[in-house]
This record gives sequence, structure tokens and C-alpha cells, in this order.
Amino acid sequence: MVASFFRIATWARRGWWRAAFLVLGLPGVLAGLSWSLTAPLEDSSAPFIDASKPEPLASPARIDVPPPWPDGSLEGMPAKRLLLATLLTAAERLERVPGYTAIFRKQERLNGVLVPEQTLAMKVRHRPFAVYLKFLAPKEGKEVVYAEGHHENKVITHTPGVTGWLIPRLAVPPDSPRVLAESRHPITEAGLANLTKKLIGFRRMDLDDPEAVTILDRTTGPDGRAWLRSLHTHPRQRPERPFARTEVLYDPETRIPMHISNYEWPGPGHEGDLLLAERYAYEDLNLNATLTTLDFDPANPAYAFHR
Repeated sequence: MVASFFRIATWARRGWWRAAFLVLGLPGVLAGLSWSLTAPLEDSSAPFIDASKPEPLASPARIDVPPPWPDGSLEGMPAKRLLLATLLTAAERLERVPGYTAIFRKQERLNGVLVPEQTLAMKVRHRPFAVYLKFLAPKEGKEVVYAEGHHENKVITHTPGVTGWLIPRLAVPPDSPRVLAESRHPITEAGLANLTKKLIGFRRMDLDDPEAVTILDRTTGPDGRAWLRSLHTHPRQRPERPFARTEVLYDPETRIPMHISNYEWPGPGHEGDLLLAERYAYEDLNLNATLTTLDFDPANPAYAFHR
């Protein structure tokens, strides 16, 4: 009986230590491990370039006056040529801007599911390219920063809450499956300049594609604001045409594309409206924002990457 008592006491002591480790020790081990898996905030890369002193523009010419937009509806080759000239004007205007701030809204279909719209505060620097994002809704607090030439050209992310406590920050490549699981595009494609360049590529393609339908007109948003609009449809699915239908809204003054909605190609047997693939919108655009290197540095004390 004495031997049995010793065995029971020994098991109890070992069980108590096991329980104590799980309760007290495991969170500490996980927290320490998470810090060891994330890059330090110290950046050994070249110094950040002040966004208030951009590099000289490489563009040899400037297009200052965009062509007049039709009051009614315009289709066919005249619409295609006018729209391409308009986008070139917008691209030139953006080239002259060191950076900007905006409210960015996006809604995407991921793995066949249309996720809720997200609202983010955005800061963009054009040269060297850098982006800072802070999620505002529906979940607030997540931060993302990318600065070309720094932190091994990786995206630095911080998530609030319990996840952020266990893993304060992550450093991952822009094309990492972890990143692209939550977005259809890498952060290196973010921003108005990238959007405008991509649209220019498609509009150049339209000039040599008689099947591509382009319609220019005007519309009014839900808030009563007037927009210039272009509508694009294609009769046949091809690899170089990722979407069946595209709608773009342009600011009447700057001609910068501010809203874009892309619709998927219909599957076999599909009836009814086309499914939304992705929608992006820029609001409260400030092209005169004063941005510094600290705006794109995860060590910024106003950000939560260091916590």
C-alpha cells in the first residue's frame, strides 16, 4: 500500500507541473517563438529616401489638357482613342505627384466567395514605391507596409488582438501564398498609378481588337456626385481578357480613374447578371499630402508594428 501511495503522489506531482506549464509556460514560449520568426524592426537596407524630394521625372513630355469628354454617349473607335488619350493624361498627372493619401475600399471574390467590402486608410509614395495600409472596417487595426528596397522587399504586417499578441508582426514576400490568400493582387500592384498603367495596356489592346466594345458616357453616384464613365465588354473569353465586363469611373477634373468594377466570365449554364470579381474605389484623395520616410517605416511610433 505504501508503494501505491508513492506512485499516486508522483503522478499527481508530475500532472501538476504539466498543467502549470500549459497554463503559464506555453503562452510565453509561443510569444517568444513568434518574435524569433519575425524580422526585427531595424532595417539594414539603404536609408529611406525622403518622399518630399522625389527623383526627376523620366517622362520626356507632358500632356496637360485632356481631350473633352462627350456630353452624351460615344462608342467605337472614337471612344477608344479618346479614352486612351484621357488615361495618358491621368498617368502624366500622377507622375508629377510624389505621393498621396486616400481612403481605399475594396471587395473581392476569393475562392469563389465574394467577401465583405473592406475600408482602408492608404498612403502611397511613387519613387521609390511604398505603400502603407491600415484597415478601418469591418475589422479595425491591421497594418501593412511595403517599401521598395527595404526589409528585403518584404511586406510587413501587424494584426491586432490575440493573433497580434502571439505573432506581433510578419515579414513575407509580396507574392506569398499567405498574402494572396487574402487579396487578388500583391501590394506591389496597389495604387492609382499602377491602376492607370494597367488600364492603358488594355486600352491599347482595344485599338487592335474590333470585338472589344467601349462606351463612354456620364453617370451620377449614390451620393449625387458626377462621374465620367467607361464601359468595356468582350464577346469571347481569351487569356488576355481576364474579365467579361469592366466599368471605370473617372474624376471629371483630374481624369484619374477612381473606381473600377470587374466582372467574371460566366460559367457553363450561367444565367442572369455577371458575378462581380473585384471592385476598388479611392475616396478623399489628397494629391498634395506631405509624406515623409516615417510614413513608410514600420518603426514609426504611431504604428503598432513594434508592439
